[in-house]
Amino acid sequence: MDGRTESTSTWLGAPLQEVPTPALTLDQATMRRNAERMRERCQALGLRLRPHVKTHKTLEGAELATGGTRRGIVVSTLAEARFFAAGGFDDILYAYPLPGGRLEECAALAQRLEAFQLLLDSAQALALLRQCPLPPGKRWLVWLKLDCGNGRAGVRPTDPGAMALARAIAEEAPEEVTLVGVYAHCGDTYGCRDVQAVQAIARATTSAVLDFVAALRQAGVPCPQASIGSTPSCSHPVPEMAQLTEVHPGNYLLYDLQQTLLGSCLPEEVAIRVLTRVIGHYPHRNQLLVDCGWAALSLHGRDQSPTGCAAIEGHPELRLVGLTQEHGQVGAVDGQLDFGRYPLGSILALIPFHACATAAMHPVYYVHAEGKVVELWRPIRGWFRVAARSAGGGRRRGGAAPPAPPGSVSRSPAATLTLAASPAHTTGPSLR
Repeated sequence: MDGRTESTSTWLGAPLQEVPTPALTLDQATMRRNAERMRERCQALGLRLRPHVKTHKTLEGAELATGGTRRGIVVSTLAEARFFAAGGFDDILYAYPLPGGRLEECAALAQRLEAFQLLLDSAQALALLRQCPLPPGKRWLVWLKLDCGNGRAGVRPTDPGAMALARAIAEEAPEEVTLVGVYAHCGDTYGCRDVQAVQAIARATTSAVLDFVAALRQAGVPCPQASIGSTPSCSHPVPEMAQLTEVHPGNYLLYDLQQTLLGSCLPEEVAIRVLTRVIGHYPHRNQLLVDCGWAALSLHGRDQSPTGCAAIEGHPELRLVGLTQEHGQVGAVDGQLDFGRYPLGSILALIPFHACATAAMHPVYYVHAEGKVVELWRPIRGWFRVAARSAGGGRRRGGAAPPAPPGSVSRSPAATLTLAASPAHTTGPSLR
């Protein structure tokens, strides 16, 4: 050991109750069912599923979500894009406004992969692409990002400039840039209180996207693909979505407490837990202390759920009442705690409010089946290439820190990998 890594291979095959805490655990069978259920929903509607991988950020999770094809995923960072390209994935959509200062990285991915795709929502971003043409035989593959009510990135489809921008992407330099389609995120579904409200947003977003595509076609602008997505909207899809070409949910592989509150899933469909051990009894304030703080859980949901950042599985009498960086305080929902029920060293399982935020806190996930650890998943972390210090004290430019040895987990932000080009793949069907 050199201080940078900690062996985890010894936990393969171990009983789940023996893993070091706090530990993020994933139920293998539940994830497989979640993946299959989403594929079946999409197949029933004739839609292509392009899973977003930002929740788990792992090769194993993405392979499960794509049904083993390793084709057609969405990423949120360039670090993710490089990681999945190095892992043999292709047809990768970088669903984030084009970062002007990192165009060289985008160009490298576009040349490595058969289909590396970008989102644009401004004429300035298009101009940046035009200033960096790809080599002969390659074109920038671009989706126009639409804001259909989410209020984040994207152009509103009703804005006069949206049509002009789509036309510019498609026609200004067809030998350099191709308009692949339009893309909208139904993030506003997370503000809903029930499935009916979620479906109303999915229906409105679908209608807005399809109306925009129809207007483009009427104006003679080709737009073969149309995609919307969010886990709530895709967990209970509306029939109108069958007129799209693809959807891009992500959280569904794990689900979480938030998704159960939205009606996206049943409690038994949530695959993620954070295990934590009781490390203290404090009768004078009627509290337990556990070894999970916000650094292993996140603070998301603190003011959005009756149980706060997490629910305590199997213990409706308990609730999280405080989180500091490495400590959690657990109190009684009502009355006095029976401290004898929670001896020091005993384990509580937390169901996090938001799986994406919680997963981002952990360098390894313990995947389990029948009570034992069967896999260790290691996510990509961070945003940038890391210039690693060489053995002689210098710095290796443009590269990632060396990957951790087999059976090890990096305790520093995960380095990105730049390996051989991935196998080729073609994009999906055109809009019906």
